[in-house]
Amino acid sequence: MPNSYDTIVVGLGSAGCTAASTLAKAGKKVLGLEADNRIGGRVKTVPFGDGVVEVGAEWIHGTVGSRIYESAIKNNVTVLPQDLDFQVFMSDGSTGKAELVNELVNYCLDVMEHPPEKPEALGHFVTRKLMDYIKEKHPEVLNDKDFITEFLEMMNLLTNNYEASNDWNDVSAQTKYEDLGGHRHMSWHRHGYMTFFEILLNTYNNGPGLPTLDIKLNKEVTLIKWPKNSTGQVEVICKDGDVYKANNVIVTVSLGVLKERYSSLFSPPLPDAKITSIDKISIGVVGKIILSFPEKWWFTKSYVLLWKTADKKQITQEDYWVTKLGGTTFPAGSSNTLTVWIAGDLTKLVCI
Repeated sequence: MPNSYDTIVVGLGSAGCTAASTLAKAGKKVLGLEADNRIGGRVKTVPFGDGVVEVGAEWIHGTVGSRIYESAIKNNVTVLPQDLDFQVFMSDGSTGKAELVNELVNYCLDVMEHPPEKPEALGHFVTRKLMDYIKEKHPEVLNDKDFITEFLEMMNLLTNNYEASNDWNDVSAQTKYEDLGGHRHMSWHRHGYMTFFEILLNTYNNGPGLPTLDIKLNKEVTLIKWPKNSTGQVEVICKDGDVYKANNVIVTVSLGVLKERYSSLFSPPLPDAKITSIDKISIGVVGKIILSFPEKWWFTKSYVLLWKTADKKQITQEDYWVTKLGGTTFPAGSSNTLTVWIAGDLTKLVCI
């Protein structure tokens, strides 16, 4: 295809592939440029154990009004709901109060969907509401201050996994985000989440692809020259020296890439309002430790771990990262595999 296009899409994660495929299906000539050697962005399905696992995004969160879920159903791809009720263990190996913990977790998650009128840190808001709930429903728990501390620390970790934050007080309780209805954890199981991208790009079941879409991998974009005050085309310059032109460019790179490169990536520079947003929005870290065993030895429920204060004091600084292991889930795509979740800055020490 020529080096001039109707639209160039930079970054081929979920947003980029959706934009590129939508335009291509409308008959537009589209070029997708991806710096990595694969498409998918934060979705990465890999063979592991006796099947596949998701190194990145794991579930379809909601089925009502979900274009992802509807794409799977339309293409006869079976997706399975996963039950994430927790079996609770304490850090000394004893079992915890599973029924109470699950009740409190569900209450906290529900509270997050009903933000306060005035801005407030999410952790402070949830803690305040939770203490009121415990006082009303389980007043005897108020005497167990160790349990309350341990639960709040676990809930902080769990929240960080949902919010991709390093601490739940880094996140505002104020939000306009609305959850989709239906089951919140639908798994692609042995199909893998990458199936969604095959559907988007019309390559599922050996589909022919999209004739007006050209995809180039290992194409790192270093400069986007956009004609702010003229009617000329946008120029996209790659690290290898290749130059592509288009009437429009859609940039879908991650916030991390924008933070690192916005000052050099765009000419002329981005508007001040966009630069302020890029600078001020924070990035949290969520990691997975995925383990395969010769055979399954666990129960079907997920596990959540509550660290006793006394046990945490016994952990050396070098090994303190283990206290941030909040729980486990079990990939539906591999029967002999479990995933341990970790969130926060200490993730950088473990998941490299």
